[in-house]
Amino acid sequence: MIAAKAGHPHRSRAVVLLALVLGARLASAQEPPAGAATARAFLTDAEKERFLLQARILSRQAVRRGVGTERVILALNGIEHEAHVQEIDEYDLKVQPTDDSEIGLRDNWRNNVAAYRLDRLLGLRMVPVTVERRDELKEASFTWWVDDLLMDGKSRLKLAGPAAEAWNRQMDAVRIFDQLIHNINRNAGTLLVDKDWRIWTIGHSRAFKSAQKLKAPKSLGARCPRGLLAGLRRLDKLTVEKSMVGLLDGPQIDGLLARRDAIVRHFEERVAASGEGEVLFDLPPRP
Repeated sequence: MIAAKAGHPHRSRAVVLLALVLGARLASAQEPPAGAATARAFLTDAEKERFLLQARILSRQAVRRGVGTERVILALNGIEHEAHVQEIDEYDLKVQPTDDSEIGLRDNWRNNVAAYRLDRLLGLRMVPVTVERRDELKEASFTWWVDDLLMDGKSRLKLAGPAAEAWNRQMDAVRIFDQLIHNINRNAGTLLVDKDWRIWTIGHSRAFKSAQKLKAPKSLGARCPRGLLAGLRRLDKLTVEKSMVGLLDGPQIDGLLARRDAIVRHFEERVAASGEGEVLFDLPPRP
């Protein structure tokens, strides 16, 4: 949501944003094509990360949903864009988890960054770009505000036919990912939908428990995205450790990999019983 002062808002946003990206990449000036979708196609994850890390904060607004969260407007090199900031870092010994894997409830912004990095390791691209950054005197997670946001899961309209099937396939992926990260806080408000009906997931601060068993094995269902299963199979401890430095500790990583093994085993057994065509499917490409 790039700020536009005058004219058609989408065209203005696209021109400003595209000028920034092309200016960094090209030595000679070019006439930028119009259209917000075209402009966003030039933004890589690395470019969004750099913006979130380097942009200065212009304004803040409290977010009703979520603890310790704010919606901020950032600015860098004439560009403005919004971000979701969460500073929560709590460990409540009074709250008992549903299993015996750990004592108390961890609620930490670092898990938002970990979810983003794991999402990219798996090739899902359902978690918006998120970085760790110091916000004044505290460290926090800064998450790219979803472009062209249509609604959250609570506002979803009743779908039928191909639209319903596309939605259900995305939700299959969300449920598998939540079991992988042992997410205890998924709700409709943490599911965002853009204008192209792509689902984005946020609010992972209570995930990544050290439990080695799946929280709700039955929620895995009978189907799995083909690419997600491949990503789970190639996930190894060294890669996870390198990606999660400063975010997850040893028991959290061990729990993650144990749950990964259980998920892979579940779908391999289903494939053996019913065949790949009944179990695996392809999700459409995502930006």
